[in-house]
Amino acid sequence: MTGPDSQPPRLSIIIPAYNEESRLGLTLREYVDYFRGWDGGAFEALVVLNGCRDNTRSVADEIATAAPEVRVLEFVKPLGKGGAVWEGFAAARGEMLAFADADNMVPAPETAKLIEALAQHDIAIGDRSHVPSGEGGQPPLRRLVSGLSRQWGRRFLGLPYNDTQCGAKALRSAAWRERAPRVRERGWAFDLDLLAHAHRLGMRVAEVPVRWRHVAQGSKVRPWIDTPRALAATFGIRRRSRRE
Repeated sequence: MTGPDSQPPRLSIIIPAYNEESRLGLTLREYVDYFRGWDGGAFEALVVLNGCRDNTRSVADEIATAAPEVRVLEFVKPLGKGGAVWEGFAAARGEMLAFADADNMVPAPETAKLIEALAQHDIAIGDRSHVPSGEGGQPPLRRLVSGLSRQWGRRFLGLPYNDTQCGAKALRSAAWRERAPRVRERGWAFDLDLLAHAHRLGMRVAEVPVRWRHVAQGSKVRPWIDTPRALAATFGIRRRSRRE
């Protein structure tokens, strides 16, 4: 429980949501049910409403009424995916932080694997590269875009990771506090910005294979728009990370 008189939770899970009335309910219920059995239920789930124009708030409030672990943060103007995660981290109380997309493509038990990896690492990132398309992995187009993004990240930013854009990551709150002032990106390049600075600083990053189930309906990802924007942002990321 996370009432005002309770001890701070060990874990804060951030779920950014932009017009997710059809998908948030299933995701949030699964995460709450699963993590109630994790470490005595010492967690909180922060739903960050990111400029929603549908009934996502009603869905979140309904679940929060029955689940005291859930807190709802609402921002009227869209913050971007990274901006929503950033604000969730700022409001989090846990010593460990995690974020997962509202679409539930990374199920709760898979996110738990990332959190467990924090026992020996500062940051843990989900790796979908091993999941074939026919077994719920990324469809061919998204796999192609992910591959191109990975190669760009390796060559331009020097990132040695297989999957920088998986929608589930975990990190120690101390590691985030150290990086937060330097992470400027608020869109899809947030992950790249975070990892570039972490890699530059020599933080311990674990790549954890996760089961990923692709759900095309309602997806907010626009590969041919979001990917070029994220890659363009890498010029600023590289410039800032080299100043350290």
